[in-house]
Amino acid sequence: MKKKTVALLFILSLSLTVTGLSTSVKGQNTTSMSGFSQTPLWKKEALLINASEYVGFNDTERLQAALDDVPPEGATVLISGLWTASGLIAKSNTTILGVNGTIQRPHNTTEPFIAFSNASNFAVLNLTFDGREINDGCGVKIVDSRSFVSQGNTFQNIKRNTIQVGISLDGISENFTIAENAFLNCDHAPILIFGSPTKRAIRNFAILNNTMMNGLDNGKIAIAFSSNGLVANNTVANCQYGIATRCVSNLIIRGNIIKNTVDYGLYLGTQIGDNGTDNVVLDQNRIIEGCIGIARYYGSYSISNVIVKDNQFINNSLYDILADFPATYINNTVTSSDKLVIQDVSAVFIETRDIENNLIMPGDINSDLKIDIRDIAAVARKYGCVEGSPGWDPKFDIIRNGAVDIKDIAYVSVNFGSSA
Repeated sequence: MKKKTVALLFILSLSLTVTGLSTSVKGQNTTSMSGFSQTPLWKKEALLINASEYVGFNDTERLQAALDDVPPEGATVLISGLWTASGLIAKSNTTILGVNGTIQRPHNTTEPFIAFSNASNFAVLNLTFDGREINDGCGVKIVDSRSFVSQGNTFQNIKRNTIQVGISLDGISENFTIAENAFLNCDHAPILIFGSPTKRAIRNFAILNNTMMNGLDNGKIAIAFSSNGLVANNTVANCQYGIATRCVSNLIIRGNIIKNTVDYGLYLGTQIGDNGTDNVVLDQNRIIEGCIGIARYYGSYSISNVIVKDNQFINNSLYDILADFPATYINNTVTSSDKLVIQDVSAVFIETRDIENNLIMPGDINSDLKIDIRDIAAVARKYGCVEGSPGWDPKFDIIRNGAVDIKDIAYVSVNFGSSA
């Protein structure tokens, strides 16, 4: 469709500022840790295309006509007012900017509101998307794309994958930022970063300062088969999960608040056909009043070089820490010692404390704040005891499996010589 008036060249003045991984997070510069450079800013001088000036049989046709008019050198498509549309296709060098703009889903569709494929240098800013609680309705789908931003948007009532970043068989998605968006009543991984097993073809990304609330049906920030990312300063509340990973590399999860999750607050997963997870730092997060604070959750494949540092795991109903994967835990706070459960002999704990500031030192059987031959001897004397048998004492079952066995002796032996 032809537009009614000629678009104007103007200076785009935005209050929004794109924040890449080079930004300081809680006082720490992350550039050297992630190796990620800031997502390029869109051009401030841009052709303005006002979607309201386009005609069509319905809102989808009108918006699509505006998006189709973006020239190769790029433009900003301005969306204001209420629109009913989905199935939109956008291209490179497109900034979609909402000014009191809302797109709601037609009742008879589940396709994404907007899709980008093999695109670069684009942004979706300051729009509201209302999925109207239509089952399996998707949000924004991005495949094989580079250098893009989603910032300042509100997504509500979207039932599947509100922002989905993926790849084709041989594709790459990289250098992107998802920041300062609100996800309200959105389910099935509202933020989904999902690559392919054995590959790390989604890389160099930041998920920053988003708010996610009331995603009770698999609501979470989900990252799989991806590398070189930062997930920082997000708030996830009243969702099924908090932040979920599967087979990731070189990932920092920092400064997030996760509250009232039905299941796991933070979890690491692995699966067959992939080498597993490596080089992950989880620090300065606050995981409170959920079910399980942190755990592996599923898969038995390799997890290596994981640091869990300076976090608070407080008042989670089942466990604060379920250490069922190898990691080094440093200076974390839990509610109490009985909320810390170890199932992997390679889990190392340094300066763990409860909310009363009491030191918790797994393997210190006699509570003298050091692990020595007396602790090894004490566990050895209980060797063979099982839960419910005479003389059973759960403090000797360090590797929680209902029995005092070689794993418990091995754990104390490995940590021999440790002291507060």
